[in-house]
Amino acid sequence: MSFHLAPELVDAVGYRPEIWRSVCVPPLPELVVLGELAQAAAEGNSEVGLGELGMLLAARFVAVFSEQSQRPAESRPCDRRRVVEAALWIDANAHEPIDLESTAGEFGLSPFHFLRLFARVLGVTPHQYLVRSRLRRAARLLVDDPRPITEVALDVGFGDLSNFVRTFHRAAGVSPLRFRRSAHGNRAIFRDLLAVEN
Repeated sequence: MSFHLAPELVDAVGYRPEIWRSVCVPPLPELVVLGELAQAAAEGNSEVGLGELGMLLAARFVAVFSEQSQRPAESRPCDRRRVVEAALWIDANAHEPIDLESTAGEFGLSPFHFLRLFARVLGVTPHQYLVRSRLRRAARLLVDDPRPITEVALDVGFGDLSNFVRTFHRAAGVSPLRFRRSAHGNRAIFRDLLAVEN
């Protein structure tokens, strides 16, 4: 998915070349949940407009990267490929219990080396990536699936509802219930989020 942003919007949210020309964007929780909602909207499964989501994503992107001071160090192509494969494996198995040792073993690395390599390439630890993968899937299910929020939380790999609600709220800025309602037409939630950014 990509957005074409009008120059006026780019200026409004804060144009700084070093931010907009970033070549490596780690899977930040602030962005992955909104990205899933945008994907659902693009597929016609949400009443929220893509234009609204594009503006919200752009504003969050600038806010997040304005606060970040460091970028992941350069890595070799073979290391990047190995980490991308590991990230895809985590995505595919995120609903299962996953720990550092078993994931590192899956790719023939020691836990310490795997942790350092993963964090250097993606800018997040494997556990942070796992949580974000679960949040991304939860965001999609909250839009597409009418099951209770507790079932969604358990289905994506969270062990209990309170941990899921707390983690989701911290990432999305709204509770899972408010997120679900916003995906089905309650745009006031997005206006509130945009007001906080300005």
